[in-house]
Amino acid sequence: MARPAPRIIRVIHGLPGRIRLRLAWLHDDPESAEPLADALAALDPSMEVEVRPWTGSVLCTYDPELLDEERIVAALRRHTQVTTVLRAGETHPEEMDEIQTAARDGASSVRRAITAAFKDLNHEVMQATDGHLDLGAVTGLSFIGLGAMEIASSRNVPAPPWFNLAWWAFRTFTIANETPEPDGVEVA
Repeated sequence: MARPAPRIIRVIHGLPGRIRLRLAWLHDDPESAEPLADALAALDPSMEVEVRPWTGSVLCTYDPELLDEERIVAALRRHTQVTTVLRAGETHPEEMDEIQTAARDGASSVRRAITAAFKDLNHEVMQATDGHLDLGAVTGLSFIGLGAMEIASSRNVPAPPWFNLAWWAFRTFTIANETPEPDGVEVA
């Protein structure tokens, strides 16, 4: 079982009028996202606040003449009662354990960042389509549409390259031979 994320406020980036924060524990506590957004929006009614609990991302866009980064972080600290605020490049001792574990498991920070970005994008696609499509479905349907357009315009059905055929054969074989786990059984 995964250890809960440490309660840290991480300032990912800040520009006058825009700040992105990462609160990793929101993934474990999604109910707190809406009250958090309301508390931040109360600082200035014109401020826009987006809280994404699945990625732990908090984005605030605001009028820099009315607010600044420090007031937003201070309000966030008061609301969440979190005392640790880290800036880019800083790490917390609990995070060091996670970084060392990730390094041992082969998950680099770039890989984790890319994964988080795609999870974020996937979540947005699912919200925009009311859960009917996800990023994988949109990508697959796009490839089918592009292929159909190529066939319609060239009136030719080209053979796929050998490496595509090899990959599809491998994936088909591995997916077809997966053994589903019975309900209630955890695989270590």
